[in-house]
Amino acid sequence: MKRLLKKLARIFLKVTGVIPYMIYFRLKFYHEFKKDKSRPLKGAAIVIANHTSILDYFTIMFTFPFRKIRTLVSEALYSHRIPGKMSMIMDDIVVHRERSDLTFMSKAEKALAKKQVISIFPEGHLVRNGKIDTFRPAVVYLALRTGAPIVPVYIDAHYNSWKRTRVITGPKINLREYCDEDNPTPEKVRELCEMLRKKVEALKTQLYLYRKMKTYNKINLRSWFLDIAKVTLWIPNWFIFPTKFHYIGGASRKDRKIKDRGMIVSKHYSFLDPPILDIHYFSRRVHIVIAEELYTSNPWLFKHLLCIEYRRIASASDPKCFMQIINFLRANGVVAIYPEGHITKDGVGDIHNGAAYFAMITNSPIYIYWMSDPYKFFRCNHVMIGKTIYPDQILTKEEMKDKANITKIQAVLNERISELENEAKKYARKSKK
Repeated sequence: MKRLLKKLARIFLKVTGVIPYMIYFRLKFYHEFKKDKSRPLKGAAIVIANHTSILDYFTIMFTFPFRKIRTLVSEALYSHRIPGKMSMIMDDIVVHRERSDLTFMSKAEKALAKKQVISIFPEGHLVRNGKIDTFRPAVVYLALRTGAPIVPVYIDAHYNSWKRTRVITGPKINLREYCDEDNPTPEKVRELCEMLRKKVEALKTQLYLYRKMKTYNKINLRSWFLDIAKVTLWIPNWFIFPTKFHYIGGASRKDRKIKDRGMIVSKHYSFLDPPILDIHYFSRRVHIVIAEELYTSNPWLFKHLLCIEYRRIASASDPKCFMQIINFLRANGVVAIYPEGHITKDGVGDIHNGAAYFAMITNSPIYIYWMSDPYKFFRCNHVMIGKTIYPDQILTKEEMKDKANITKIQAVLNERISELENEAKKYARKSKK
């Protein structure tokens, strides 16, 4: 009977609290990778987060509203009447920080064995200076002993201001992939704690990029012109430039659907190519890299089409352009690049290694979109779709740190493009004089 009453009380607190909490603090949720967006938290899990306020407790609760979250809380919370009663109802686990009492570990292990969710603030105290403090080892021992995955969370808390509070979650971390011992050495534990701290810190950086580059926003005032243009031209494009897609070398429809970050590599025959490519990837806002000469001809237009200006600097790269591309990709955006660097009418020109470089630096897949010949009005146009290139399937983590290994990705890209070019010749319209 007591358990039933507790369960009903938990449901009552969540149902009555979620609306005012969401309205007052205006919570907004992000995910490090969009493909994890619709995946609910299933089975046993350990949720870890930075800790700046006691209200973080409720933020975690409403981040995973359909799971019972048992939080490790300090004994100081129970000295307050209302928070103590609430924590008791939520079935939280008390941690006595002032004495060597490790009973909370056995309780947490039993909860995880029952496929429950444990929430831990590994810093062990409130940190209000904006930094993420050293993590305590309890989370590491729990994860290794139970095998439960860790879900990292970063809370950008603005509880007492007009700004909204933002929460970003990352993919699950299985610590057994980093350590196969149940009782590792203290040095290994500190190493794992630092690794988890850096994971949460990386979420902070990811959230900053999302907000700066605005790639996560469904409604983006900066891209209003592009969005209207794509919606307006989508259906007419079917009739004006009817296109048939051919999937080559084991490619499938999945190789034309970009869910997270990605680089599109394309052939460049004419000025019609970029807008048609943008429409063919209708569900994503594509940032197309264009030459300075074209960009400066109409800066307002190309800015609102989200194009990236590339300045050809003698014997040097364009650092501003490069940083924009890298930031868009790290913010899970989509960038299109023409690797030949100019319009070509016949065959494949020299393929620059820019696409391979950006793909390796940001671990972004390369999607290949290759036309058989220039687009023609009211005639069937043929586009070759190649198998997606994933840098982390070609190089190891250590190899991806060495820029010299770009040549390996470039070799695969050249091979795929050559394969598509040969296939495109079957559909190319040869002009007869």
